[in-house]
Amino acid sequence: MIFNSKKRKQAVQDFFEYVESEVLPNEKETEIVNGIKQQLISGFELIENNEWGIAFENLGSELVEHYVIIDRKGTELVRKIIKLCKLDKKWEYDLRRIKSLGYKMGSWKLTDSEKLAKEHKYTFYKPSKEITKNLQVGNIAKLTFEFDSSNSDHPSAERMWVEITEVNGEKFKGKLDNHPFYLHELNAGDEIAFEHKHIIDHDLELTEPNLVDKYYDRCFVTNKILYDNARINYIYREEPMEKDEDRDYVDTGWRILSGDESYEYMDDSENISLVSLGAVLSRDDSFIDLLESEIGTSFERNENGVFEKIEE
Repeated sequence: MIFNSKKRKQAVQDFFEYVESEVLPNEKETEIVNGIKQQLISGFELIENNEWGIAFENLGSELVEHYVIIDRKGTELVRKIIKLCKLDKKWEYDLRRIKSLGYKMGSWKLTDSEKLAKEHKYTFYKPSKEITKNLQVGNIAKLTFEFDSSNSDHPSAERMWVEITEVNGEKFKGKLDNHPFYLHELNAGDEIAFEHKHIIDHDLELTEPNLVDKYYDRCFVTNKILYDNARINYIYREEPMEKDEDRDYVDTGWRILSGDESYEYMDDSENISLVSLGAVLSRDDSFIDLLESEIGTSFERNENGVFEKIEE
């Protein structure tokens, strides 16, 4: 029993020393840091009085409250404390800010965003090789880490930044620059190997024309098309809504219908959605050449499947 007490005391003390020597030096000197320092001082006293659990929970609460996140070493120390002091396992997830308890270990992989961009050219953009060939050591690139989870309420992927440490043609290595929120087995600072096909964003001051940006602005479309896969048969362009400075998009004025919606259907705003033109084009882009038409024009698909201008 005495032996176990010594091990518990040492485990909590090791965590306190880790926070003091490795976590705090990476934090800016603020009132938050001062509060953590006070918990360290009072905690060391509690440890000496064999009140290890209280000491750990007080310090842990302070770290969680102020979003101070522990790394892999800290996680191992916390697991040891939880086991020896019989504390709630939730501490490990709270101190890492992990949100999903359904993550399946070993399931993560990098998403082939090049493939996604080809399959969803109007709604998913990835930088071309002409852009990514300019990435160098010290730049950061964003990747999508997909994974399996038994928790249906949580996403199946996280997008995170990686700081590049090595470049070899289209292949890169880098350090994870984010703290994962769902992906349990990765920590900030872990080495990640990746390729051009995985990169979805970067910190370069370079841009290029792309279909996602071109068709980002909005149109109204009936839900028969958007969700029920009805065929687009009638489109027209009216005066768009006034531009709202709070929005980062504009209304193009395009209205897209299957052509057989009833008056009652159209009178119910729940049946109509405001989405990007790209979201509609990804379902059917047969009318893409008409999108430069002026306000007041209408088009209907004829029996041969071709859109004809309607004179109204």
